[in-house]
Amino acid sequence: MSHDVPSDDTSSEINDLLPITAAAKQAGVARNTMLLAAKQGKIKAVRIGNPWFVYASDIERWKQDHYRPDMAHRYPVEEDTSEDTPPEPSA
Repeated sequence: MSHDVPSDDTSSEINDLLPITAAAKQAGVARNTMLLAAKQGKIKAVRIGNPWFVYASDIERWKQDHYRPDMAHRYPVEEDTSEDTPPEPSA
């Protein structure tokens, strides 16, 4: 009886897989951002059972081609405009 031994290509692909959380941390993005990219096919990823795994070698390409950091801030940070002077009355 022969056993299938993974080829070098297969074992290198397996070594390239990162869980979504680790891939998000490496990319510097939120876990949900990475998960959405995987589900939408924007980053090379595979689902094994329930969890998703991302190919580490594809993270930089995804960040350059698809990730928009300006879209990551849904709510603009409000600047503190309070000063000692009261606001001018509207006419």
